[in-house]
Amino acid sequence: MSEGKEKVNWRKVLDGVDEALRFFSSQGVKPTLRTLFYNLYSRALIGNTRSQYQTLSKVLVKARKDGRYAWDFLEDKTRVVYGSLEDNRFDDEVVERFEKTLDRKLEDLDIDSILKEYFDYLKPWITVGKWAEQPQACEVWIEKEALASTFNNWLSGYNTAVRVNRGYSSWTFIYNNAEALRDVLDRHEKITIFYLGDLDPSGVDIERFLGEALEYFDLDPSKVELVRLGVTSEQVEKYNLPPKPEDAETLAKLARDPRMAKYGEAYIVELDALIAYVPSEFRAEVIKAIDEIWDETIYKDLEEEAEEKDEDAKDLLVEYKEKAREKILNILKGNKE
Repeated sequence: MSEGKEKVNWRKVLDGVDEALRFFSSQGVKPTLRTLFYNLYSRALIGNTRSQYQTLSKVLVKARKDGRYAWDFLEDKTRVVYGSLEDNRFDDEVVERFEKTLDRKLEDLDIDSILKEYFDYLKPWITVGKWAEQPQACEVWIEKEALASTFNNWLSGYNTAVRVNRGYSSWTFIYNNAEALRDVLDRHEKITIFYLGDLDPSGVDIERFLGEALEYFDLDPSKVELVRLGVTSEQVEKYNLPPKPEDAETLAKLARDPRMAKYGEAYIVELDALIAYVPSEFRAEVIKAIDEIWDETIYKDLEEEAEEKDEDAKDLLVEYKEKAREKILNILKGNKE
């Protein structure tokens, strides 16, 4: 769909937004404006142009003013608020409620409750992290902060870091991450960084920049592997992603990009498009990549060992609470005598 050749039915677009939101909700995705834009483009409801993107933004503002959508229905991490207004004060009935709490505690007081409060909190939490003693570990690095919450949601339970590098990262950011990776390598033989970013001249060059920067901080390339999970040219072909923007302004900007001459791909595709078109398939690709380096046998063996130690700790707790009971009773008996 080219701008100016076909009039956009914005009422129909809003119906498409309703459908897209239901779909994204089922996939655990809170869409950004860009993700929503690509979803609508994939269904031929709007064109892949800057002007229609901007118009979509204005239409959605009006729709929110009209009460059609909540004001926070889109993900937006580009604005940051520092600090907060502290104007809280004590409740006038706080002392009265405190007295009622003390009354209940006094009423429930017995030897068992005393022993429970005295000993139970001492029992150690004997748990096993998903990546404990794994030869390899991994992290996910994402180019766009607005999409980070989606990936954090997708990877819930996989216990791996999701770092937002936001394009060409500062050297301070890279140094801090290099130190964090060095700490990981103290416990693992290798770490894989799964990179998620746009497939464009800058997005591809950022990988080179990050790789060279990490090597500058003396991280062995054989132990720190940078792997692009998206967007790739294979994904563009497989999922029929939009190959390039259509508006003249964006094309002119790309033509001025000094990295364009070295760019070997035939596609210009944003990461948002991949999430908009095939969120479930893409999520499956990311999880598969993580699962391939995670050894379930190691985890299960450690989990069994942790369960055995936890049972031993429970037995000790019971034993010492019984000893304490006898000691208390002996003290009370002695006081009476």
